[in-house]
Amino acid sequence: MAIHVVIQPLAGFSAEVVSPSPGIRQLVAGAEGNTILIQAPARIGGLMDTARFVRSLAAAASEFGDWCEAQDRNRSSVSTWPIEP
Repeated sequence: MAIHVVIQPLAGFSAEVVSPSPGIRQLVAGAEGNTILIQAPARIGGLMDTARFVRSLAAAASEFGDWCEAQDRNRSSVSTWPIEP
């Protein structure tokens, strides 16, 4: 079974590492009431699997952020509104 989550961030969304209880850490992304939590599974190899996953997530997120900024610059510098005949 696949799960697909689509997030369209609002102003104020962010990501941080939290410790909800001693010895537990979670990567939390979103805003109050709208969050995604990532934590290491309690199994042999779970910590390393999670480390690899979040590092690849960070690299992909950085690349996506660069793309979004480039698109924003392109759209901000070329105004198409209002369209004149």
